[in-house]
Amino acid sequence: MVITNDKVFILNTKDLSYVFHVDETGLVIHDYFGQRIEVDNFEIGPISQKISVAKGTTVIYKEDVNPNLSMDTTLLEFSFPHKGDYKGTPILLKNEKNGYVFDFQYEGYTLNKDIHIESELPTPHGANEELIIHFIEKESQVRVDVRFMVFEESDVYARNMVIINNGEAPVDVLKALSLQLDMFNNNYTVTHFTGGWASEMHDDVLPVKPGRIVHESLTGFSSHKTNPLFVIRNANASLDHGEVMIFNLMYSGNHFNQVELETYGIVRVTSGISPFCFDFKLNKGDKFEAPYAVFTYSNQGVNQGRINMHNFVNANVVNPEFKEVLRPVVINNWEGTNFKFTESRLLSLAKSAKKYGAELFVLDDGWFSTRNNDSEGLGDYDVNKKKLPHGLEGLAQRINKIGLKFGLWFEPESINQKSKLYEAHPDWVIANQTSKPSLGRHQLLLDLSKKEVQDYIIENVSNILNRANIEYVKWDMNRHMSDIPSIPNNGEFFHRYILGLYHVMRELVKRFPKVLFEGCASGGNRFDLGILSFFPQIWASDDTDAFERLRIQYNYSYGYPLSTLSNHISSTPNQQTLREISINTRFTVAMFGVIGYELLFSEVDKFDKDRSQVLIGTYKKRREIFQFGEFRALDSNDHSLRWQVLSEDKKHAVVAVNYIHQEINPQETYLSVKGLVPGKYLVNGLGIEHDIREFGNLVNLISPFYVNPKGGLVKLLSHFIKMPADIDQYVVDSSVLDSNGIKLNPQWSASGINEKVRVMRDFSSRFYLFDYVEEENTNEN
Repeated sequence: MVITNDKVFILNTKDLSYVFHVDETGLVIHDYFGQRIEVDNFEIGPISQKISVAKGTTVIYKEDVNPNLSMDTTLLEFSFPHKGDYKGTPILLKNEKNGYVFDFQYEGYTLNKDIHIESELPTPHGANEELIIHFIEKESQVRVDVRFMVFEESDVYARNMVIINNGEAPVDVLKALSLQLDMFNNNYTVTHFTGGWASEMHDDVLPVKPGRIVHESLTGFSSHKTNPLFVIRNANASLDHGEVMIFNLMYSGNHFNQVELETYGIVRVTSGISPFCFDFKLNKGDKFEAPYAVFTYSNQGVNQGRINMHNFVNANVVNPEFKEVLRPVVINNWEGTNFKFTESRLLSLAKSAKKYGAELFVLDDGWFSTRNNDSEGLGDYDVNKKKLPHGLEGLAQRINKIGLKFGLWFEPESINQKSKLYEAHPDWVIANQTSKPSLGRHQLLLDLSKKEVQDYIIENVSNILNRANIEYVKWDMNRHMSDIPSIPNNGEFFHRYILGLYHVMRELVKRFPKVLFEGCASGGNRFDLGILSFFPQIWASDDTDAFERLRIQYNYSYGYPLSTLSNHISSTPNQQTLREISINTRFTVAMFGVIGYELLFSEVDKFDKDRSQVLIGTYKKRREIFQFGEFRALDSNDHSLRWQVLSEDKKHAVVAVNYIHQEINPQETYLSVKGLVPGKYLVNGLGIEHDIREFGNLVNLISPFYVNPKGGLVKLLSHFIKMPADIDQYVVDSSVLDSNGIKLNPQWSASGINEKVRVMRDFSSRFYLFDYVEEENTNEN
């Protein structure tokens, strides 16, 4: 809800308030962002910054109007350079007459309740109201619209900026950020998420000190290197207490996040498109639109901020066609076969995967042209009949007869030089005319700033999707951008590529509304809200190692809901780390999101196959909770990482306990759950029988004669003899679960094993089920 008296603006959500006002100088002053407050009769004096005297050598903005106000010492809603504000500003323009000096004045506002936005950029949907604050620079007749959207139920705000040139002279837009938020420092820290290929989302926490903290992507895409998501919190904030703000950007290209603390204690947060190699020319009548930044606040710690963002993405970002639609369990052939497959081998994999709960078969790279390795064939999507003699149509029919849906991998933005498409259209690739282009993964990128390239991709992909019963697409992209062309206005190139990409995605989703598209870019190289506006889920990382995925998936959860995280169970030892991890751990980590398989079941032993059938059954029974449940992190330590998901009715929960490093004589463990409705709950720890081979030479303590723990006899015996599963099952009141929780069975401490001992090794995980029961019925599982 937006409330205004034409001078003060109060933007309320269900639990938050955002307040600013127009002052006598024509500036818009920021007053408040935080938990919802009541402002009687628009009296904002108690929450407004007090400006009584000019400070030191500060530059006074309009001395004849207010001799004390300097932009450098004032909390501003929108600022601009060269008028006394020496912090980083969200806008930088240039033309022949003004140079770099543009003095923007408040002009008015527009309040929309019926919101219809036509944009080339992704736009959040379902806003309750839109407020547009209009600014004008009178000399140049350049106008800036700062737009706010209010999402009351999600407790989220969206904001962007539109620059319109109504003057005669051309204007160069050199910087146009989406967000500016000014506030006084409250012992803040900032968390950015950095990394690289297969190592996304490392949390980097820095205290906010005088100076600038900048995280910026320069790869052409949102990138593995630094996700657009970031968090600001009071240094003493915890999971469920304290002040936390979470920010993100609905954009898939180069981005720029800056948190700056200046001399007078003002923290300025800015976010938007990176100004790197950015120069957008506006002639008379042209406009430039920045992408939407989104942000939320919590005074109840990180978890509530997470919940706000998750609710917002599921309700207001993801394509409504897939809102709350349960995602299928996929089997992807890539790590199992790579390029080396035949139709019969694929069908064999599909049949075996069906036994273990797979619902959709995904054919990955290698199905077209001469694509037998990653150095040729990319760009030519004519089916390789040697591998697939019945074509995609025939393969899809056979997969469907097995009882699985069929999905297909594409990499439409990329091209090998060894391809028919490159021979026909070498001018379609991104290249600079002055030098030989640099390759990434033996390939170049097609220039999606060109309409003919966009049209080619749209029609080419459409023809393939129309050819067979394809119900899922994995859309891949496997390199960073380089060698941007030396063309006129090449400062527009990075952004125009992204606009071209969005046009392609928008058109294909429109043509094929029932097809489930999954984004992928060597894993998380383009995991952002822009992609999620078109594709409802994204492959989180090419690293399928469950231990590595713990950190990756946990950190994505700061801003992205479980329904968007695509996670696969792969073979062991893992192909990325060579680490061996149990099937139970691989399942437990992958379950929290959209689960899939990426292995050959012919290489899986009987113990893991049997366990897989039990675990996938549990996942399917509770799929709605795992994909759309309310996620909360739980108190963790150096030895374990914990989290929970809660059903919508708050009567069912799943808690994961992920052990990182085991120790001798481990401390007793408590297990609690937050948010359940009052009542009695059945707690089930789903005990795990243990393969006797896990115990090495200790097997000889129970054997009547010596056996080689790595020999054939023990391998044979392991099919018939299991070490007992521990039983952690209780009926308990919710008041216990919400306090210290229950005490779990003691862990293995090298002193014996029975049904009351939990065997937890390095990199092992367990999950616990919590189900509301009537007091007279406590036997339900």
